[in-house]
Amino acid sequence: MRVLKQKRMYEGQRDMLYNQTFNLDQVAFAAEGIKDAQQTMSALKSANQELKGMMKIVKIQEIDNLQDEMMDLMDVSNEIQETLGRSYNVPDDIDEEDLMGELDALEADMGMETEADGVPSYLQPDKEPDFDAELNLPSAPSGQAVPAGRSNAQAHDEPGLPAVPRASIRG
Repeated sequence: MRVLKQKRMYEGQRDMLYNQTFNLDQVAFAAEGIKDAQQTMSALKSANQELKGMMKIVKIQEIDNLQDEMMDLMDVSNEIQETLGRSYNVPDDIDEEDLMGELDALEADMGMETEADGVPSYLQPDKEPDFDAELNLPSAPSGQAVPAGRSNAQAHDEPGLPAVPRASIRG
């Protein structure tokens, strides 16, 4: 019996300690919350003062005036661009449908010039006889040109570098 009474007593003390710990944790949490609230309030007060100071510097009327000036400048800029972009030789009474008809006619003409394989006629090889073969002209040389005063051996020693006379190498 005595052991059971001791056990109940210890369990009661344990429960009291748990409750006390819980209460202390609650108080600590509440204290931290109040400290956080104080820091937040102090930050809000300083931000409020800074904003009031900035608002004294920045005036809404000045912003409105600046916006009006910017709109006026943009209007002037647009007028300048329209003036510079004006065409001198285009009459005002051009019909869009007439222009599209001319474009279609040009495309049709170009389509007639195109052969069956899709290459325009001006890019097709000539179908006319070769007049060069009839004239019996010599063909153009296909080798590398050698500057005057050099032999072929000097020109082929080192491409891209000036040739050095062999006599100066020996000695």
